[in-house]
Amino acid sequence: MILFSTSVAGSNRMAIESEAVKIAKRNGKNLKIINLVDKMVSVATELNKDLTPLTLLNLDKKVLDVLKANALHRINMEIKSTPGTDYIIDGHTAFWWKNGPISLLDINDFKELKPDAFITVIPTANELERSFKSSKEWKEVDIDLYEILVWSELEIYTTDLISKTLGKSNYLIGISENPITLFNLIYKPYMAKAYLSFAMSYADQNYSALSRFAKKLRNIAIVFDPRAIDLSAYKKYKNDPRITSIAANQTVRRDYHLIDQSDIVVIHLSSLVYSSGVDSERMHAHSTGKKTFLYFPFKNYSPFTPYFVDNMYRSESELLKEVKKFAQKIEKNRKKL
Repeated sequence: MILFSTSVAGSNRMAIESEAVKIAKRNGKNLKIINLVDKMVSVATELNKDLTPLTLLNLDKKVLDVLKANALHRINMEIKSTPGTDYIIDGHTAFWWKNGPISLLDINDFKELKPDAFITVIPTANELERSFKSSKEWKEVDIDLYEILVWSELEIYTTDLISKTLGKSNYLIGISENPITLFNLIYKPYMAKAYLSFAMSYADQNYSALSRFAKKLRNIAIVFDPRAIDLSAYKKYKNDPRITSIAANQTVRRDYHLIDQSDIVVIHLSSLVYSSGVDSERMHAHSTGKKTFLYFPFKNYSPFTPYFVDNMYRSESELLKEVKKFAQKIEKNRKKL
């Protein structure tokens, strides 16, 4: 299994990747991480010891392509020499550099690398801002938060294009996602995938009931939890309309992508509080053919409440029972392929 992992620089994606490696080891699997940029720097410093990950970006595109080709060749040789080992290739599909995009990897590169799937790790605006300010490499670079957010969007967009062309999936994962999600994507790709939808008002109770429910759901399916990306991070920049606008719009597109990469959408509503996010998500899920389940433990409701869902339940246990049945059908069909 080869998984290509990408994200904007400063996302600290290695944290979730490293945890997945630990889980793999506990389960008797051999999973390793190879950093593509580090390999490129290794090749480059054989010619010029002063080169760094940042100064690589100043090189002529043809020179950069040669370094990349050599690095990919070394990665392929390592993979071929270690049968029985699975790999996460950590890298970038593109960079945002000097106010513009730089393409790093193209279709031909991935045809050689042959990844089974892609993941794009998603951080929030304030996490990126904090990371870039504290980074020795990036803090002196002339790139503002707006450009960092554009770069983040560029990574998703480019990786989506490449993965779809190759007939592979690009899974978005929040930076704080449970690493078992990444482990399962690598070793149990046949499992059903579920998006967990809920109202922001849950934060008032510290998400306690939702967390208990999510834990049970993870025993049934691979779960994409939007809490893994700070949903309210964009509000920090209310005095900067440009940042607020792009970060808020990215939140919507991100959640729709999480729904699109799922088989099931599970909506958990334990309080009668209106949520435009939940309404939008269930309409998007239902209208794109996703199996949509709603937990709604109240006797009285509008005719609109069950309209955009397949099934509505007043009991968590009954909902989970039905989700399990549907998930088992999906797994059975995928294992036949």
